[in-house]
Amino acid sequence: MSHQNKFAAAVAAFLMLLHITPAGATDAIISRSGKMELGHDGIATAFSGVIDGKAIMAGGSDFVGLRPWEGGRKSYFDDIVEIRRTADGYVAAPTGAKLPKVLAGGASASDGKVLYCFGGSNADGPSAAVYSIKVSGAGYAVDSVAVLPQDFVPAAAVYSGGKFYVHGTAGGKNKFYMFDAARRTWQEKATCPDRTLSEGSSMAEQHNGRETAIYLVGGRGTDSEGLYISSSIWEYLPVHDSWEKKYTFADEGGPAGIMYAAVTKYGSAHVLIIGGDDGEEMLRRLALEAEAKSAGSKEEADSLNSELAAAFMGHGGFIDKIYAYHTITGTVITLGTAEGGLPACSSALLVDGKILVPSGEAHPGVRSQDIYAITLRDKVSFGWINYAVIILYLLGMMGVGFYFSKKAKNTDQFFKGGGNIPWWAAGISIFATALSAITFLSIPAKAYMSDWGMFMFNMTIILVVPVITKFYLPFFRKLNVASVYQYLETRFSPSVRFLASLFFTLFMFARVAIVLFLPSLALNAVTGLNVYLCIVLMGIVTMAYCTMGGIEAVVWGDVIQGCILVFGALLSLGYLVSGVDGGFGEVMRVAIDDNKFKIFDMSLDWTRPVFWVALIGGFSNTLLTYSSDQSIVQRYITVKDSASTKKSIWLNGILSIPITIIFFSIGTGLYVFFKKHPDLLNVSMTNTDSIFPHFIMCELPVGVAGLLIAAIFAAAMSTLSSNINSASTVMTEDFYAKLKPYATDGDKMRFARWTGIILGVFGVVMACALAIFPIASLWDQFNFFLGLLTSGLGGFFMMGIFTKRIGPKAALTGFFGSIVVVLLFNAFSNVAVILFGFIGLVACFIIGYLSSFVYGRGK
Repeated sequence: MSHQNKFAAAVAAFLMLLHITPAGATDAIISRSGKMELGHDGIATAFSGVIDGKAIMAGGSDFVGLRPWEGGRKSYFDDIVEIRRTADGYVAAPTGAKLPKVLAGGASASDGKVLYCFGGSNADGPSAAVYSIKVSGAGYAVDSVAVLPQDFVPAAAVYSGGKFYVHGTAGGKNKFYMFDAARRTWQEKATCPDRTLSEGSSMAEQHNGRETAIYLVGGRGTDSEGLYISSSIWEYLPVHDSWEKKYTFADEGGPAGIMYAAVTKYGSAHVLIIGGDDGEEMLRRLALEAEAKSAGSKEEADSLNSELAAAFMGHGGFIDKIYAYHTITGTVITLGTAEGGLPACSSALLVDGKILVPSGEAHPGVRSQDIYAITLRDKVSFGWINYAVIILYLLGMMGVGFYFSKKAKNTDQFFKGGGNIPWWAAGISIFATALSAITFLSIPAKAYMSDWGMFMFNMTIILVVPVITKFYLPFFRKLNVASVYQYLETRFSPSVRFLASLFFTLFMFARVAIVLFLPSLALNAVTGLNVYLCIVLMGIVTMAYCTMGGIEAVVWGDVIQGCILVFGALLSLGYLVSGVDGGFGEVMRVAIDDNKFKIFDMSLDWTRPVFWVALIGGFSNTLLTYSSDQSIVQRYITVKDSASTKKSIWLNGILSIPITIIFFSIGTGLYVFFKKHPDLLNVSMTNTDSIFPHFIMCELPVGVAGLLIAAIFAAAMSTLSSNINSASTVMTEDFYAKLKPYATDGDKMRFARWTGIILGVFGVVMACALAIFPIASLWDQFNFFLGLLTSGLGGFFMMGIFTKRIGPKAALTGFFGSIVVVLLFNAFSNVAVILFGFIGLVACFIIGYLSSFVYGRGK
């Protein structure tokens, strides 16, 4: 064994020794929780969906009386059936509302308000109608809203992005259409390149890490090669109108075919495939049926027909497993197995936090009377050792505030640290402030979900540092004021300073709430820590140490937290690599094979983070932060001179390079790790930004996991403390001191501390309120706020420093114009959100400059 392999084995053994019961794995609890009350066994291939929170089924078929092997014929129904919750479970019964005709098969999909039923058939043949079902008073209203494209026979449908997508066949070939319900129009799209799939397919939408996609699962059909049963999962990308085969069960030891499965999206990146038919017994019955028809004698035919009837009656049930397909890593796991099998020809309805699978076909020709309820259970265990580590960390930060409270006796010390903070500490503080919990969570999540396309976004700090030190820093150091917005009064007018300070304060209120809420949400999802407890703990401790000790407590707290962040990131990366068989080499191989290191996408697509978008968006957003954000700029005056400030800014820029590489590597490592261990994924995870803390809870030993969770607290609190201190500085210097010019230094100190407390309390309250709203992406939400609220602030400084022509009125026009432009781009374009800062900054400068020709030159 080589020294490298010995070392890897030793590390693995050590990690196994430390490791205690992992969290994260998901399993399914499957129960028969209700009955169909229809007057017959049940219904199969019914239209079904959830509208206004109500689960309904419409139409469907059953063999009433004689079974198929007894010569019985299929009966069709038109009832609209509602599944209701009872004290004992669920019951499904007719509502009295009916479809215009008896129908089964076809396809259906719901937008949450209306269920659309496409096609279907009965004893008279196929239907070309499209019906809508919606809640009307205490009942349901049914309308005929459209007809199908000519000769089109639907097999599966899904609602995605405001439109309905329907797969089926026409003329014996696959067809795929988009249906616009508002306009009642059809648009033909690219067809699935699989062999003919005329029935038994299922569809679901889900995000694949880069964009929303549609997944077609299984199905069957007959073409020139004969009967075909698919076992594949196909991905359709609406933006690109393209299909790609993503997974084949038969290749991975799963069923050789799969059809009539119940399929639904679940969590942030999984598609559940419940039950269905693998087709093996059906092929056997078809073979017996063909032999019986071609038998040479009546005795032989009777024998074969008896064997056929026995095959029907002795059927052991359909697929008994629940599969979970992960759209990011392209892996499938088994979540659970149902004794006696799960029904085919049913649907999966998400109601009351459960997945309901009603009725369907229990055996060939036999409908199920059961309503299955499936609950997914995620194993989460945090433990007292992890709690102890976090409590020790929080107590330590309280101690920092108490220590520096003895020094913060005046506003100069409270806001500027007396100008005596070492340049290296200021540099680390800037670094830790910029590296928020949003960054700590979202960069690994972005690299995990897609690739390194956003790498240049973070690397632009090296391009911004020379601009800041050459053009902006001299102005800030020359003024040597606590609030950076005082420059705007000197350059433009008091009204411009007041507006900039107001918007910065509003941005701080929003950012404090977001910085508190989003990490708490991610931690709650994977550790079980109460989201409100996380918010309150971070809020109270941060308020305490930054209002007691002022900027010195903030800076030195940032130094401690920055060290924890870097150490935690390195430790996580080591565990990720050691958790993959083959170590670093295997991680690199998989990542390269799956194109996870892609940086230089040179396509001119402004809707995605291609190279140019990341470069321009990164430069402008970083410039905004380092030129107009009080929480960053305030550090520039905490050191003794300009030379020291330059060194602190350069230190921050240099530190950002390796930490960016580390965090992107963590994201890639997460992808490879969970591709190798898909069973450790949390299927119920509603926000993929939780993937990094989820790994921490899955794989890191008790105590170490607590330390890494504390690192996420540290990332949030380093940003939070800076936000609170900078906002209290601005409110004191730009509002209180202006309104009360004769206030004493002691008055200002009391006001600063109280505003810090009030801001913190408001942030805690707002963060708790946000807990009831779904947030799709930490990164996207943060960059939207950044572009909307701060591009105008950066525009003020750019207009003031780089031009002499623009005066106060023109500057204000540019500021408000930039807000309008950003809102218009957000509402009417698909431009990547990371460009909003650039759009707002450029709009502010151009509108301000052009307005100067109307208002006249400035000073």
